Formats: sequence, C-alpha cells, structure tokens
Amino acid sequence: MDAMEFFQRSAGRWRSQRTTHHLAFRRSEVGESEIQVDALAAEDPEIVALCEFHQIDGSLAIGGCRVTWGGSMGWDKEGENHEGKTVFALVPDADNPHQGQLLRDRGYAEIVPVVGQYHMDEDEGLVLITEYDTMSSEERFWFASPDLRMRSSIVKRFGGFSTASFCTESRIGTDLGSQKEAQPVAAASGDVTPALAQEVLKAKQDASRQYFSFLGW
Repeated sequence: MDAMEFFQRSAGRWRSQRTTHHLAFRRSEVGESEIQVDALAAEDPEIVALCEFHQIDGSLAIGGCRVTWGGSMGWDKEGENHEGKTVFALVPDADNPHQGQLLRDRGYAEIVPVVGQYHMDEDEGLVLITEYDTMSSEERFWFASPDLRMRSSIVKRFGGFSTASFCTESRIGTDLGSQKEAQPVAAASGDVTPALAQEVLKAKQDASRQYFSFLGW
C-alpha cells in the first residue's frame, strides 16, 4: 500500500477518541471529535494551488486529501472548540514511491504552512515527520481493520518531549462508529485543580498548540 491508497482508504467520516498526555505536568486529557476525509486527485484545484504555494512542480504530486474536523478536549475553556480544515498533497521521491514530501497548508504543532516528510513502514503504517523552528512532531497512522484506524503522535520542543497522544478512530456508519456517543470529556487522570488546568492551558497557548493532526484533529 502506498500513501495515496492510504488516503483513499481513509475517505469518509470518522469518530475519533483521543488521549493526550501532557508530559511536563504528568497529567492526561481526553477528548473526541468527528473527522471528514476526502481524497483528492492530482489535478484537483486545491492540490494544484497547494503545490504552487510551496513552489513545487504540480506534475510531481500524485494527489492528496482534504480534512475537516470538529471536537473538544477535557480542559477546554467554556465556548472553546477545535474545528478546522486543511489540505495535503503527496509528492513522492523519484526513486522511491513509498516516501517523499507531504505539503500542508497548516502544520500539526504550529498553524503555519509546512512541508513534512512521509514514508510507509514495513507494517503499512503511514509515518509523518515535521520539523519546525522550535519543535518537531512525529505521527504514525495505521488500520487495525478497514473501519478502525489508530493514530499516535509525539511533539517535542525545546529539547524535551511536550505531549504524546493516542487516538482510536472508527468509521461512522458502521457498528464501531455508530455506538452511543461518549459523555462530555474530562481530564483522564490525577486531580486537576483550576490552577493546574490554567497552567496547562497557558502552556498550550504559548506553544501555539492546536489539537488537530494530519488526518484530522
């Protein structure tokens, strides 16, 4: 399986359940979202425009995807939500179609256009590595079944790990994805005082940390 086939298998609506570990605070936070993935052909205007923006020859792209999402996390402030949309384009290496550049109109750890690196590993997992000025992120995505996808991510900044996340994502319209929705999210472990919650929220804001990822939120 190549990366474009992974995009095509990911097309559709997904329900994501996420746990994020804030390593510096030794606390975890849970959340949930709905994700819509649309596979895009190489000639799609959004793929062409993204290549032009990054000054990449559009003929080298093999396609990409558009992702929209909406979700919430346990320590969100009142009225806060996590909604957005992003587009990705795949530009494989000339000598290896299973790896290459991933063009994004916004990054995982910072809201800026970015170019990351991708490769398919030996277990048909899609691995993404992105370097920023002050941090880096590594993500891995894989299918446990056609209707169940897993996702892990690590964000590292200022010489140490900042957050680690794990998601299970079930396709909506199947038995897995149509189960009763979870109750409102809350902190997953430890006693979270108002002062601690504010400290974590400030750290997230200072790092421009947004809870979305390559295939969604």
